[in-house]
Amino acid sequence: MIVFFGSSEFSLEALKACLETRRKVGLVITTPDRPKGRGLKFQPTPVRLFCEQNKIPFEAPDKLKDEALIARVKALNPDFFAVSSYGKIIPASWLTIPKQLCLNVHPSLLPKYRGASPLNWPILNGDAETGISIAEVTPLLDAGDIFYQKRIPLSEEMNSESLSSGLAELSREALMTVFSQIETKTLSRAPQTESASTYARKLTKEDGRIDWNKPAVEISRLVRGLLPWPGAHSVFQDEPILILKAKTETPSGSPLAPGQITEIDKNGLLKIQTGEGILAIESLRPAGKKDMSGADFARGRRLSPGSSFA
Repeated sequence: MIVFFGSSEFSLEALKACLETRRKVGLVITTPDRPKGRGLKFQPTPVRLFCEQNKIPFEAPDKLKDEALIARVKALNPDFFAVSSYGKIIPASWLTIPKQLCLNVHPSLLPKYRGASPLNWPILNGDAETGISIAEVTPLLDAGDIFYQKRIPLSEEMNSESLSSGLAELSREALMTVFSQIETKTLSRAPQTESASTYARKLTKEDGRIDWNKPAVEISRLVRGLLPWPGAHSVFQDEPILILKAKTETPSGSPLAPGQITEIDKNGLLKIQTGEGILAIESLRPAGKKDMSGADFARGRRLSPGSSFA
């Protein structure tokens, strides 16, 4: 018997892995409906929707201190907890409930990037690789022994959305492997090296503000690493702009200051001088408007080289 904890789109592949094992998923625990979008309408998590569509029993408690819920979970007498992008800390008292293991599906190469935003920081920091880890859930955040890891390279085209999709698929394979090793009694564990641990703190809106004095390569990582939220953003004439896709170009020798437009080219690129190199904006989204190419944004506002972003 498995009790699964998850909330986001990322969680679904791990849940599917649990459903494919010979063990029954007795209960899924997800987070409550939250207000989203411009209208701030309450929307269920992707995991809740999946459970409703597939008639899987679930609970969406605001807190894990509800005595009735605790009693229900204990009555299931589960062998395992499996946790993937749940969004809440599981109390230490819960971790004694499973007869065998509490498995944590974490999208980084632990002990690197423990915490809330492990998908974003490898891109923001320009890492060459990342991966998926299956580790034991412990009272300390993402600090349990590691059962399985799989590495993947990080390309310069990859953003946090595509990385999330890729690692979600990998998590399904990884969790299936761990369950198989449990069945064959070949599962091994390795303690994390505490001195090598890093923390992936929760992102804020301010993290996405572009400083045009930074090198173009750093701003490009910001664009890729913060998609879809909080997004890399700037301002042009008091109009907030979200940069959706951009690439770097070598320095042009332009005398323009960081943040100024150097070129609006026929291929749809809007090129901006940075502290080092050129950022060529392929697509962006003005506040309240549809996505458009960088060049269309510039032409629609009759911009020319020398115009400046704040």
